[in-house]
Amino acid sequence: MKKPIKYTLIIILFFAALPIFPQSGMKYSEFAKKLETYFHPDLIDDITQSLTRTDFTVWSWDVGDFSDDGHNDVAFAIRRLGNKDRNMDVYMFADIDGYLVNVGQFKYEFVELPLEVGVAFRYGVLYVTQKFKQFNWKIDGFKLTGGSLLYYDRYNTSRIGKYTHETYTNYYALRNTEKYLQTANSKTDFWTDYYSITSYRRNRFIYKGITDDTFVNDIAFCPEGAYWWQGDSDLSYYVSSAYDDDFLYFTVLVVDDKVVQPYNNIENGEQIELYINPTNYDLEADRFAEVKDDNVKFLNIANGNDTNIYKIQIFVGDFIHKEPTMSITNGIGIKYMNENVITDLTDNGYYAIFKIPFTAFKHKTLPLQGDEFMQWAATVRVIDVDNEFKPKQRTVLQTSNYMDENSATLGNIIFIPDEKWYGEATNIYMDKIVSLLESIGF
Repeated sequence: MKKPIKYTLIIILFFAALPIFPQSGMKYSEFAKKLETYFHPDLIDDITQSLTRTDFTVWSWDVGDFSDDGHNDVAFAIRRLGNKDRNMDVYMFADIDGYLVNVGQFKYEFVELPLEVGVAFRYGVLYVTQKFKQFNWKIDGFKLTGGSLLYYDRYNTSRIGKYTHETYTNYYALRNTEKYLQTANSKTDFWTDYYSITSYRRNRFIYKGITDDTFVNDIAFCPEGAYWWQGDSDLSYYVSSAYDDDFLYFTVLVVDDKVVQPYNNIENGEQIELYINPTNYDLEADRFAEVKDDNVKFLNIANGNDTNIYKIQIFVGDFIHKEPTMSITNGIGIKYMNENVITDLTDNGYYAIFKIPFTAFKHKTLPLQGDEFMQWAATVRVIDVDNEFKPKQRTVLQTSNYMDENSATLGNIIFIPDEKWYGEATNIYMDKIVSLLESIGF
């Protein structure tokens, strides 16, 4: 997956396709005239009535479909007349039941020109581009699904010394990439690709549109046995997590068309492994590199000698007589916690639910401070064995390109504070719901 390349192309395509407006932008009447190519006049009137005032100029606009219903939607960036600040308003209108409905409005700032804030539809997503300073750009992706406007993904690029630093975060698929490349010759000195696992407080209600389980089915994360892998029905899985004051919980739901129930040694059967480095990182911190005075030092431990990585290993058993086993190792010793894991068969595979006390990671409790996100480096690995008598013919599928004892190749687990969400989802009918509840006495 080469998301950063895709988003670099979006920036190029955006500016290549951008209408050339005068420095004062385009009047709303001109903009409405251009929309006649795409929309019935009644739909354009929907926009006019929703805006209530048209004392602004349009600096960027695009038409596309970010609601996956086959009908055109429209987005545009405007600047209010007489404004002394650098604020731009971005409006998003979607075709809902034959009406163009305002589903989102966001403020962005420009640095030098209003054209630095632009909109573009690509790949079924609406992107808003913003410049922070020379060589520093951000692209926010939005998608409308199931009545919710999702903050879908984000791409950042910045200049650090001799490097261009690119990061990509997909809040919906929980997929991430990070890259450092030499600006002069585009040579990549560091690149990583991984899934995030989000962990909310146990029993917290998760709203529709917020992804709280990570789906893993990418051959890019199959370091062993790709030859034997026949696709999602052969091996894929969802992993989710939760926490309370004392324990870290995981659920792994595995799709496996042939679950081995070993007759003799359960170590020749299905396995789940978790690798975790319980070093606290702020979510915005770069755990792959140290940056000081435009100098970049990569933290890659190339020789595999990271003793701060804990390995949790689960043999799922035969689901009848042989109980699952669970052990935790950190290079110093091994401890068994068999009572902390349960497994069972499903119609198309099996599941494992297990918990780990924070004391096992040398923390008295979860070290989450206030309302700040926190991350640990972590990777889940599921091992599929289709023949217990040939255990080496196995397929391994994991949440990152993890190499043993190298924290720089781990994915991450993100601890979400109470009242916070990873990504954003806004119910577009919220105002109507509140109005209805108020009308009946709530």
